[in-house]
Amino acid sequence: MHRKISIITVCYNAFQSIEKTILSVVNQTYSNIEYIIIDGKSSDGTIDIINKYKDHINIFVSEKDNGVYDAMNKGVELSTGDSIIMMNAGDTFVESTTIEKAVFLMSNVNADVFFGDSIEIEPCGNSHYRIADSNSANLSRFPIYRHGASFVDAKLHKRIKFDLSKSTDLGYSLDFNQIFSMYKAGATFAKIDLPIMIYEQEGMSNNPVRSLKYVFKITHADKSPSLLKKIRHHISVLRTKAFLNRYMSNAIHYIYDFCLFLANGPIGNFPCYRLRKTWLKFLGARIGKGTIINMKQFFYHPTGLRIGNSSHINRGCILDARGTLIIGDNVSISYNSTILTGSHDHNSPSFAGRFYPIIIHDYVWIGACATILQGVTIGKGAVVCAGAVVTSDVEPYTIVAGVPAKKIGTRNQNLNYKCEWPFPFA
Repeated sequence: MHRKISIITVCYNAFQSIEKTILSVVNQTYSNIEYIIIDGKSSDGTIDIINKYKDHINIFVSEKDNGVYDAMNKGVELSTGDSIIMMNAGDTFVESTTIEKAVFLMSNVNADVFFGDSIEIEPCGNSHYRIADSNSANLSRFPIYRHGASFVDAKLHKRIKFDLSKSTDLGYSLDFNQIFSMYKAGATFAKIDLPIMIYEQEGMSNNPVRSLKYVFKITHADKSPSLLKKIRHHISVLRTKAFLNRYMSNAIHYIYDFCLFLANGPIGNFPCYRLRKTWLKFLGARIGKGTIINMKQFFYHPTGLRIGNSSHINRGCILDARGTLIIGDNVSISYNSTILTGSHDHNSPSFAGRFYPIIIHDYVWIGACATILQGVTIGKGAVVCAGAVVTSDVEPYTIVAGVPAKKIGTRNQNLNYKCEWPFPFA
């Protein structure tokens, strides 16, 4: 029997945004869906739009409530599905096949909560692909995924709802408080490799100081931490990509950009790779043991850079991690290669930016002066020949060359080496 998915949309005076959300739901290819809309008694025409699609809506309630989380709790109580996902007014699924793909991925794993990636749209039109952190243990410190990009077991959600008694104290962070409560209760979390939702950046929750305070209150509610512990916690959260991407103010931008200038300038040209590696980690990069990064690199936003163990990046490369750049173990990237997660929408009136991840798996060899463009995944053991321009995914152990890169051969799959550098200076 197919898993029944309850989709809950809460709204209030959402005339401008509700229709795209409804269309995103009703156009899903997956059939076993229950759609619930909880409206806060809108007066701007929202209800008229909802009524246009009443044949596709299983439950519709329009009445005064005590805010968005009260409305969500109502939807949870009314739901009859196996899993619940919130898709609030203005949010949309990434594709019409999103739920169908998600249910397939969930069928292979046992977990109480499944979560995926999301795409954030800035007011200026820039879009950022936000990769959720697959390490659920980090929930003990900060949010690792977008709340609306998760499917929660219905029984669990009915047992642990949004705690309205803390609404004054925690404000817009009641969603993370609910997630954290499930985590502390022993719920199991699993990431599915799928972008779930598209959402618009919010002004209300885009406050770094308040958000740090809320996260700390939630994660340390049953403790009496010392001042030193508070400082350590705030620094650890501030250095995460998720936090910096979401809450970086102009002041933090200037400080961070100056530190990045040092990484790309004086420190980047200092002939001791251990110092350069330490500085990049200070800027938020995650770099594994034995990995060597030679001099004269140019980095964009190293908070989104993750490199595994025993990889080697030779001189003169451009590593753009604005959209997240993940490099595996034993990867060799040759001289003057360019890896770009950022681009622009050429049809956008505002020339809006587009930032999407690049994933390079273990044992990949990228030849000199190659270019890897955004959204590409390069499979394990693949080879990108010198000068190639990669615009689409590369299968494991495939050799590609040319502009755009095409398959020209296959590689031996019995690989067992490390990209080691025996000298202290590089």
